[in-house]
Amino acid sequence: MKILTIAATPFFSDRGCHIRIYNEAKYLQKLGARMRLCTYHIGENVPGLDIARIKGPKWYKKTTSGFSWGKLWLDFKLLFLAWREIRNFQPDLIHMHLYEGLAVGYLAKKLACRKNIPIIFDLQGNIDEEFASYSRKNSVARKFFVWFSKRIIHWADRVVVSSENVICRCPTPTTVIKDGVDMDLFKNTQNLSKEEQEKIKKIKEWAGNSKLLVYVGGLSDNKGVGNLLEAFKKLGFEEFPDESGKEKAELWKNSGWKLLLGGFGSDEEKYKKFIEENNLGDLVYFAGKVNYFSLPHYLVLANAGIDPKKDSTESSGKLVNYMAAGLPVICFENEFNRARLGEKGYYLKSFNDFAKNLANIESEDRVDYDLENLSEEKEARKLFEIFKLLVR
Repeated sequence: MKILTIAATPFFSDRGCHIRIYNEAKYLQKLGARMRLCTYHIGENVPGLDIARIKGPKWYKKTTSGFSWGKLWLDFKLLFLAWREIRNFQPDLIHMHLYEGLAVGYLAKKLACRKNIPIIFDLQGNIDEEFASYSRKNSVARKFFVWFSKRIIHWADRVVVSSENVICRCPTPTTVIKDGVDMDLFKNTQNLSKEEQEKIKKIKEWAGNSKLLVYVGGLSDNKGVGNLLEAFKKLGFEEFPDESGKEKAELWKNSGWKLLLGGFGSDEEKYKKFIEENNLGDLVYFAGKVNYFSLPHYLVLANAGIDPKKDSTESSGKLVNYMAAGLPVICFENEFNRARLGEKGYYLKSFNDFAKNLANIESEDRVDYDLENLSEEKEARKLFEIFKLLVR
């Protein structure tokens, strides 16, 4: 089976949506599919994937999440790349990511006069929430594209969503294909570059003998990181409200925990300023962008992982990666997190429970999770069966 994947994004950029695109393509190939991926001109090439890219433009360099008016020109170029690949690659099926990818794939199919090719839309989350999270100032674009998304979703022959949280109100048949654990990544860890070896070495020196709580993901308020830092600031001196400045920092140190933040995002500079103003520079470390293929090397340093996002219509890939590393996981109690962690999770009703949950985690704890039902290969098999049904 030949599958043309359309990813209207600067693939690959070490973030959740891109990890899903990569893992699906990787495991579909293992099942015998022949894949070709159409994407933007920027982003990193990853081994094992056949990637076709648009040409230029040099002025567009944005690789972070969120809307940009410049993307409209890129999507126009992507439309003609997809049209050309439909004619040359002769796919049996078109698999599209993001609403822009759905529009591009549908129009490219029409231009190529290939009515018989089924198209499948891979939906990760609600577009209105995405604008609220990453592009709050683009109110005009938000109104238009929320309206537009509701009009085009029925263009797909089938819709798959990343989790039970995703709200998809459309008449098109919809199936949940979860973000699974990439077992290859954790069983066959790659060697680190010299630059990353130095990065890991600095983290170890900074952590010392402290217990380490890790967060790897987008650095923005919508991910709950701002609330996490506020809760972390209080750790160790909730009982001493009159203490201040350096005295508070000393009480904080006695809690025994440090926080490692990995990733990048729109609020990163704001968080660094917060850490500086609250004398927490020795206790919170910004690791910067974490290469997905090096992720196990970072997680093995930690004693626990946290997902501070309270609720979302999206999946949480970081949760299953923490589980693959055997980390105790602190997260909010909701249906999505319960379905994956069960009774083994450390749940928050609010950040008032944060210190209590940390206190319950022993530094040597490693959790034996049942990952069999969370493997990426199992999810890819479900997706492949849908593809075969559509092609028939």
